[in-house]
Amino acid sequence: MSTYLTNLIKNANFVYNNNITTKKIIRQNGEIIQTGIGDILLIFLLINNNLLSYPLYFNLNIILDNPNKLNNNINFFEFKLQLLSKICANDKIIFYNDKKILYTNKWLSKLSNITNFSVINSYFEFVKPFEYEYIVFHTKCRFTSNYNYANLKQHIKIFCKNFKTNYKIIILGERHMPNNVEVDIHKITTIYDELLELKSNNDVLDLSIDNIYDNLNFENYCKDMSIIHYAKNNILVGHGGQYCNSIIFGKGMIVYTLPILLGNLNTSNIHNCYIYFDIEDFLKKIDTFYGLSGI
Repeated sequence: MSTYLTNLIKNANFVYNNNITTKKIIRQNGEIIQTGIGDILLIFLLINNNLLSYPLYFNLNIILDNPNKLNNNINFFEFKLQLLSKICANDKIIFYNDKKILYTNKWLSKLSNITNFSVINSYFEFVKPFEYEYIVFHTKCRFTSNYNYANLKQHIKIFCKNFKTNYKIIILGERHMPNNVEVDIHKITTIYDELLELKSNNDVLDLSIDNIYDNLNFENYCKDMSIIHYAKNNILVGHGGQYCNSIIFGKGMIVYTLPILLGNLNTSNIHNCYIYFDIEDFLKKIDTFYGLSGI
């Protein structure tokens, strides 16, 4: 698989350096980037806000020596290459292969200095998906491994069963999480079944996909970003890719999360962003903005 991956890198006109090591990169004060969609987007927010410099490094061993982390490593890697090709020049990322897997995290402390969260929008061509106004409910649900997911889901289910709005509702994200190491460690789940209760009293368009993790498709991702971009608001819980996508590509968001998950982002610089640490306050805000019944 190593040869196949290096060929993918070369075909995408990225740089592969077989001589560089993790130790050398750290000694040179370089940045070894993480592989999550949210991590990549945040790093390039820093780049485009002139808070971080190239080059950036990507260790192939993360893919090669972690066959159980994801169920479809090739699909995962091809998707990331397409995303990187979209938002950066090909000579700014250097791929290498070293069994010493280590991410650098100096960039995390710089997130609070980001002032322009929409700067990456210029790399995408958003296509307006609908002529009507709509709000998006995201399915992904990622908190901490010891979080009480059952309590959250019960609150969401009751709310969705009673919520009424004049806006079209779009359900976006995955319906179920795959069985892999990352999902198991972080106890990632979805609130898809709970969101289906929205159909009781509302006009709902379900655009969710059964399993996004194992079937990453860049064309579908770009379509989803257009939906996020043109939404009246993005409504979500927890953190992860849907959180970063909404911050960067959306025009508004209502979020329920935990203080420990908020990170270093200065949310006061994010337009039309409402973040709540209390589930009741979060649900009340949704109803105040868009509800008819006044739950």
